[in-house]
Amino acid sequence: MKTVFTNAVFHTMEDENDLCGTIVVEDGRIVALDSPAGGRSPLNIDELAAKDTKVVDLHGAHAFPALIDSHMHMMEAIAFNAMTVEICHFENGSVEPHTLTGAESIIRNHVANTKPDSLSVFANYFAATFDEGRLPTRFELDDWGAGREILVLNFDGHSSSCSTSLLKAVGLFGKVAHNGILRGADHDANIGTLTAHAVGSLTPAAIARGTAEFCNTCASYGIGTICALEGTDDGPRDRAVEAFAHYAKRLPLDVRLFPQYMDEERLSRVLPAMRTPRVGGCMKWELDGSVGSHTAAFETPYMNGSQGSLYFETEKLEKTVRSLAERGFTVSAHAIGELAIEQLIGIYERLNEKDAIATNPDAPGTARIKHRIDHCEFPSVSDRERINVLRPYITIQPGYSWIDKRYLHGYEKLLSPEKINQQIPLKDFAEAGIPMLGSSDAPVQTVDPYLQMRGMREFYLEDQSLSAFEALKTYTVNGGAALGEAKGLLREGYEASFFTCDVDLIKCAPSELEGFHATSLWMHGKRYKPLRASISTLARIAVTKPRLI
Repeated sequence: MKTVFTNAVFHTMEDENDLCGTIVVEDGRIVALDSPAGGRSPLNIDELAAKDTKVVDLHGAHAFPALIDSHMHMMEAIAFNAMTVEICHFENGSVEPHTLTGAESIIRNHVANTKPDSLSVFANYFAATFDEGRLPTRFELDDWGAGREILVLNFDGHSSSCSTSLLKAVGLFGKVAHNGILRGADHDANIGTLTAHAVGSLTPAAIARGTAEFCNTCASYGIGTICALEGTDDGPRDRAVEAFAHYAKRLPLDVRLFPQYMDEERLSRVLPAMRTPRVGGCMKWELDGSVGSHTAAFETPYMNGSQGSLYFETEKLEKTVRSLAERGFTVSAHAIGELAIEQLIGIYERLNEKDAIATNPDAPGTARIKHRIDHCEFPSVSDRERINVLRPYITIQPGYSWIDKRYLHGYEKLLSPEKINQQIPLKDFAEAGIPMLGSSDAPVQTVDPYLQMRGMREFYLEDQSLSAFEALKTYTVNGGAALGEAKGLLREGYEASFFTCDVDLIKCAPSELEGFHATSLWMHGKRYKPLRASISTLARIAVTKPRLI
C-alpha cells in the first residue's frame, strides 16, 4: 500500500531551492515526488487516492530529511538520562553556580533525597568558570555525599572527579591521582571503566526511563539516525555493549554502531549485528584529549605552560588502522589538537597512496576516503591543505565553541589568540566540498542539533560561519553519504524518513533555533510514537523485529 504525504513544503536538500509539495511512499521508500522547483511532473492526488492509497495531509508544514547525529555515545546518554543531575546552567549570560559552595549545595540536596547505596552522577560541571577553577576533590565529595559513590563529569568530556568509595568500587583507588580528580591519561584511560560501572548500576526501570527520554528527545528534534560510538577495551569483555547491540536493533530510531575497540575479539562479538564494518570514535580511539583539560595535543604549550601530548605512537596506530582499513572497515578517530590531526592525516595519506581506502576520487563534492576525523577542532594551515586533497569525513560539534565564546571564555584563558584563530575553517571546508558531519557528542553536550547548527551559523570565527543550508547539510546529506546509505535526501529510492516543523529552517535567523523542536518525525513512512517510560516499553522493545545496526 502506498502513502501520499501532501500539502507540505518538502525541502529535498538536493539544493537550497529544490522543493516539492507531495511525496509518495511505499515500503518505507520514496517512489515519487511532485515538485514545482525540481522539474518533476505533477502528481494527481485524486487519482492516487482512488488506488487504495492512504493520503496524509501535513497542513502546510515544512518538511526536511530526518536528521543524522554522526557522533554520540548513546549508551552513556541513555544511562545518564536516567541517573544524571546537572550541576550548572546558564543564567543571564553567565554560568551558575560558579563556586564549590554552590556545587556542594546541589550535591548535598540530591544525596539527601536518594538511597544510600545508589551511585550519583553529576554532569554539566564547568570547571573553567568556577572561582576555584577546578573540580571537587574526592575528600570534598566524601564529605558532601556522606561517603557514597559520586561521579562528577566536567563539560569538556575529558576530566572528572570521583569519591573514594567510587574509586574503590571500580578498582582505581591508589592507581589514579590521590585527590580523585581525573584528567589527562588518568581520565581518558579509565572513563570507560567508570561509565561501564554507571551503566551496570541501572535498574530495569531506570533503563526504561532513560531509553524513553532519550528516544523521545531525539524525535522531538527530528533526529532519526544515530551513530552510536560505544565501548572500551577496558576489562576482559564488554558485555554492556554486546547487550546494547541487541537492544539497539529494536529501537524505533535507526542506530549505527561504531565499536570503540581495537581488540579483535571484542569486535567479532558485535559485527554480526552491524550493517557494515565500522570502528572507532573516542575511548580507545582518542589520539589526544581536549582543550578544557589541557590535554589536546598542540605544538605550542597552553597559556598556563601545560602541554598536551599524543596518546599513540604513530607506527603502532598506523598498523592497526591499516589492518582494519584493508578489511573494509570505516575508521573513525578522535583528534582535536593540531598534532593529533596531523598524525591521523598522515596515516590516511599513506594508506590512500596504496588505494587501501580510496573510494571514488573523481566524484564532485564527495570524500576521497570513507574514513573520519572526529572533532578536528584545531587543524594547522598545512593540515587544512592536506584535508582539501584527502577529503575525509569530519565530524563537528561547534556548539561547544559557541557556548565557550558567550559563557565560558575558556579558550581565552587557555589559548593564545593565534591558536584560537586556528579553529576549524567551516566555511572554507564547505566551499571546498569537504563533507562535514553534524553531531552532538552527547552526553558531553546536549543532543540538541539546533545548538550545533547555531554554532555553525554563528561560529566563534565569524568569517567561517556556515549558511543555514550548509548547516543543515551536515545533519542530512553529508551524514547519509558518510554511512553509504540512502538517507539524508528526499529523493526517489531514498528512505522516507523526515520531520515536520512550522519554520523554514533555511530562512530563519540563527536566534530562532534556540528552543526549536519538530512537530512530528516520520521514520520509513510511519509516524514516530513516543515511548512510555515503563517496564512494558522494555518488553515491547525486546520482542520487536530486529534490524541491522
